Amino acid sequence: MKLKIIKTVTILISFIIFIISLNNNAVTIDYQGIKTIPSVEYFLIGSIAFLGGGILEEVVWLANPLSLIAIILFLMDNVNSLKFSITALILAVSFSSWNSLLGAESGTQAKILSLEFGYYLWILSMLILTIGTYYYFKIENEEIENFI
Repeated sequence: MKLKIIKTVTILISFIIFIISLNNNAVTIDYQGIKTIPSVEYFLIGSIAFLGGGILEEVVWLANPLSLIAIILFLMDNVNSLKFSITALILAVSFSSWNSLLGAESGTQAKILSLEFGYYLWILSMLILTIGTYYYFKIENEEIENFI
């Protein structure tokens, strides 16, 4: 019962924070003036970033489907969910080291002025998923060892 609660709370909190992140700004850029971009915009257009030449942007955006795969595997009690959640977290955090991103399909770069609250909530949702998944499988292994 304890494991089921850990799993449910982990997924629920991670998902709620992710949804809240979509309702906040992700980044402030300098491209034809200073603009603050909502997280939901990057979430929706991120999957097609490669069409405009944003290969690296596409790679970072892949943290979203990797997190979804991690949740699905977690629901199936597959320990590989931890690998997917860690990979998603690393990809998402790597974005914080960027100085610029694709500003237009012409390949023009937009300078990143600041990361906003939505970005940090996005990271937090993946961090919670990763920690919760790790904790779940740690407890599960301890229960198995104690049973044997």
